[in-house]
Amino acid sequence: MEALLPSFVDQLLEHGQDPGEIPEISAIGRTGWLTALASRVVSVLSSETHGSADAFLAHGYAYLPVSVPDRHAVYLRVAAQSAMTPWLVDSPAVVLTAAGTVALEMYQEPSDMQAGRPQYARSFGPEQVFAVHSGTLCATQSSDDGLQVLAAHATLDTGERLSGDEYAAAAWRARWVLEELASAPVGGR
Repeated sequence: MEALLPSFVDQLLEHGQDPGEIPEISAIGRTGWLTALASRVVSVLSSETHGSADAFLAHGYAYLPVSVPDRHAVYLRVAAQSAMTPWLVDSPAVVLTAAGTVALEMYQEPSDMQAGRPQYARSFGPEQVFAVHSGTLCATQSSDDGLQVLAAHATLDTGERLSGDEYAAAAWRARWVLEELASAPVGGR
């Protein structure tokens, strides 16, 4: 079976925390991946029965686990609120933006986070990617239509469990967006 995630995700998850260690990702690998990813995720969602048992709400997102043979934990992140929300990263993670926008702020010290003084701030749109390391102090804010695919080394610490209705609503939104993306011409929108 073809891997669910683009190959550069492994590169980003495996590189160290040294800022000089930036993996070389080919220009071909950095673009044009969104339609194929959406198609593969829709295929996985169609081939298995998913339920709300492992879905949870944390950091302003509904996290829907995706069962895949990849060696990483993979989640669909569906925007659940549009406020800047702290995200205490406990496992290296790569966020692939599928729809909407996500604002990322990174902080050097906890006091900077509390005061709202980021060291780094950037917004990401569809087919843009960012990676974070364990221990990164950051916060994210998604647009209401935000959908991301998150890959992490390990299963994330869960937050509040989603009810069956909350799961159904988040799964429907994610599937609708992914089906639209999967039917888009290669190269995306």
